[in-house]
Amino acid sequence: MDSQRFYLIAGGDGRYIRLGVRLAETARVCAVGFSQYPDETGRVECLASLSELKESPDCLILPMPVTKDGESVSAPFSAEKLPLGQVLDLCRRDTLVLGGLPGERTVRLCAERGLRFDDYAAREELAVLNAVPTAEGALQIALEQLPVVLNGLPVLIAGYGRVAKLCRRAFAGVGCKVSVAARSRKDLAWAEADGAEPIPLSRMGAELPRFRLVLNTVPHLIFQEEELALLPSGALLLDLASAPGGTDFAAANRLGIAALPALSLPGKAAPETAAEILFRTIRNIETERRDSRA
Repeated sequence: MDSQRFYLIAGGDGRYIRLGVRLAETARVCAVGFSQYPDETGRVECLASLSELKESPDCLILPMPVTKDGESVSAPFSAEKLPLGQVLDLCRRDTLVLGGLPGERTVRLCAERGLRFDDYAAREELAVLNAVPTAEGALQIALEQLPVVLNGLPVLIAGYGRVAKLCRRAFAGVGCKVSVAARSRKDLAWAEADGAEPIPLSRMGAELPRFRLVLNTVPHLIFQEEELALLPSGALLLDLASAPGGTDFAAANRLGIAALPALSLPGKAAPETAAEILFRTIRNIETERRDSRA
């Protein structure tokens, strides 16, 4: 074990404990915010509260997103809140602080303490590899929620970025007839080249009545009441875009449309794989930090 390297994992879903187990193969790892975690934690030392930590970590790993309310670290397995400021107060000036989708408050709190924050969610390798379990997770939800087979089902994907491309592959792989609605001509050309039916976003409304399943990857509000009302009875809309997503969920509820925010799918659908992706990304960040100092 590398006794000179000490990681603190604060909050997060099941993938973060698995990440800790991976890191603990060569370093010391503590975790806080997992008092209600149901599984084995291996060599990860789980703390009941922040007050139990008596030394500063070399690396603080925060979840993705770091916070949902701007005040506390996202910690679904914790019975108590983890105040973000108190977690950051545990760090030294040279502590490497990592997290995903930090928000303005997290960046400001780090700056006030002289801490450097690295957003691992902005890393291309993580974004690309995370798109795989996201697409498979979306497929799993569709299989569970729809009372029909997916083979031959018309499916609309809004947007054509990384996640959308892998969703096209996953859903086409089970026999779905995939169409892609996008604004840019480049994305429409790629969708057509990949075997999907291209639909200009401006024409999406006219096409919506024929889609029983819709996947949104656009992080802007494009499915408002007018668009949702055009979906057929029994339609399912999965919003895979970053919060707040691209769907008016209140309008969907009024209309009786099944619209589900499908966030953090890698941690839910494939936590072990998601943890390995995080591990590799963190190692890359650490290597780059060391090389920059050499």
